Amino acid sequence: MSAVPGTVVVTGAAGGMGKPAAIRFASRGRSLLLCDLHAEPLETLASVLRGTGVKVDVLAGDIAAPDFAEQILAKLGDSPISALVHTAGLSPTMADGERIFSVNYDATERLLAGLLPRFSQGACAVLISSVSAYMLNDPAMLDAIRKFVATGHREEIAQFVTDPGMSYAISKKAVVHLVEREAAPFGVMGVRIVSVAPGFIDTPMGKAEAESNAQLRAMIGIVPQGRMGHGDEIASVVEFLCSPGASYISGTDIRVDGGIIGHLGMMHAGQ
Repeated sequence: MSAVPGTVVVTGAAGGMGKPAAIRFASRGRSLLLCDLHAEPLETLASVLRGTGVKVDVLAGDIAAPDFAEQILAKLGDSPISALVHTAGLSPTMADGERIFSVNYDATERLLAGLLPRFSQGACAVLISSVSAYMLNDPAMLDAIRKFVATGHREEIAQFVTDPGMSYAISKKAVVHLVEREAAPFGVMGVRIVSVAPGFIDTPMGKAEAESNAQLRAMIGIVPQGRMGHGDEIASVVEFLCSPGASYISGTDIRVDGGIIGHLGMMHAGQ
């Protein structure tokens, strides 16, 4: 991977997808800014990665804070951003619906707006969506989410985001559309933006969701690959998307789901 000058910013860096992504970029000698809610796990990871000779800074804080993008820019100093790997987010068991939507979508939109001017030419932003975005199938709902991302008016989705499960799925579908929306302004800056939709991933968050949701456990049982995915299998795709090999990929969502969404679609088509 040819390094774009600057720093790789990883949010949710202590988590099940952020940590392996940080490890992969560090192995390439890339400077890192690791962000997460709590300082201790960040410092633990940073100390290990610094031992490999790379420059690693950390920023502990709530990504939903209105000034979080400014905090990142202050930490970066004069360094441009060579990649943004935005894995921070909340799943349905972690908070109420409003908080989930605030973190998963509102904070993501603010982060992109605040950081865009600092990206290097040739950089890439990778956001984490979810296969949950593909499980919404009501045409009116899908149209309302698209309209919300285009206009900022959330009246048509407001009644649904109070429910944690619906809020999660809607927020992740909105992230997919956010990537589509931002491809043009990012492209003007010579920057790409992509989202990755993980399937059922064997992380602490993924395990907690599976334990609390029988329907989810049933779906894991019919994944064509016959297992949950691993955090590094998401990180490897993120690494590729931030490489020159992905130089014409932007404004789209990449499913990394072991084939489950396609399988469910074919099952429904056969009914």
